[in-house]
Amino acid sequence: MRFVIADPGLNGPAGHHLSYSLAVARAARDAGLAPLVLAGRGFTGVLDSGAPDRGRIPAEAVLGARYQSAGGGGAARRLAFGLAARLPAPLAGLVAPPLRALRRHLRRGRTTDPLGAELAAALAGLGAGPGDHLLLHSVSGANLHALATTPGLPAVTLLVVLRRMPAEMEADDPAPEPLAALLARLQARFGVDLRLFADTEPLAAQFAALSGQKVRPVPLPVEMPPLPALRPIPKLPHVVFAGGARAEKGFAQLPEAIAAVAGRARFTVQSGPVGAEADPLVQRAQRQLRARGDVTLVEQALEPADYTALMAAADLLLLPYDGATYGARSSGILAEALALGLPAVVPDGCWMAQAAGPQRAVFIPPGAAPGASLAAALDRLSELTATARREAPAWRAKHNPDALLQALLAAP
Repeated sequence: MRFVIADPGLNGPAGHHLSYSLAVARAARDAGLAPLVLAGRGFTGVLDSGAPDRGRIPAEAVLGARYQSAGGGGAARRLAFGLAARLPAPLAGLVAPPLRALRRHLRRGRTTDPLGAELAAALAGLGAGPGDHLLLHSVSGANLHALATTPGLPAVTLLVVLRRMPAEMEADDPAPEPLAALLARLQARFGVDLRLFADTEPLAAQFAALSGQKVRPVPLPVEMPPLPALRPIPKLPHVVFAGGARAEKGFAQLPEAIAAVAGRARFTVQSGPVGAEADPLVQRAQRQLRARGDVTLVEQALEPADYTALMAAADLLLLPYDGATYGARSSGILAEALALGLPAVVPDGCWMAQAAGPQRAVFIPPGAAPGASLAAALDRLSELTATARREAPAWRAKHNPDALLQALLAAP
């Protein structure tokens, strides 16, 4: 059985697209399937099978389609956001949301998504057909519309993991029709060969209610090294923010949070590059963080080994995400933290708070700055760490690549 993973967002040798695709591909190979990863054309990484005697996971960088393009943009976006980032703080905060909304409005329906044609060609070249599986674990409305409408796609079983909120899919790279109509069109095209999933139970329930179709929750494919030996919490605990400088991740709130506990911890902020096309508030925060002496700023994507080392060296994760935006969505970084027995500071009122619970995390109230919650977490760090370490094995047993693969291949 061929198990093809199509990941248009996999464009570099780092990040959660790589970790998700590679983890599932390894599980598929271990289960006796024939995995193949179809990545973005810019992908130059290596998909190591994880076993010296098994070589590499086959990968082809053939996809020109994009999964998420809200963070991109041309000269006009760079100019507008760059100028807005130089405005005084109150004005920058007022200007940023309309700029985001305008760009999303202009993008809606502007181009035809090529994913359907690209997959049709790739699968036909493989001789794929009934009994083979195609997994899309990170997919936009525009991507799905292309699959539903492009002729010539071989008759494979289509596995779709819906990982973003319905409102997000309607706003960023949307299909030219409402999401409910799109999922109905997809079901009409593939029939019993379509299987819909979501990586949290609340998100699965939302999509099931929206579509009237069966949407099953599946675990996260968390791959982390064995739990390290328990070490004493240092006088200055190591607080880590990882995962990219984006507005929805609360990056603009980091300077305030760090200032609120100055002298009580040391900080590493892994942001990736921040250019003139970035959100104005993100650009402003990046300049403020550069000026601090207690922050190590990592301004590039990390290779998997370096990212794992950063997580293993943390004492506390600071994840001041926008809880309303994340809602029922999962967080791969939080999932990895829980697998390593790390406590976290997370937004209240969303899946992240439900997953960690009050014994492993301190919650940021809706609309509140994260500084007070970070201070409370440092006050309780020993207690939070003990619980997180104790519950890590159960989390790993539930969220791992083998469990995900079994759920994907289970009879509908």
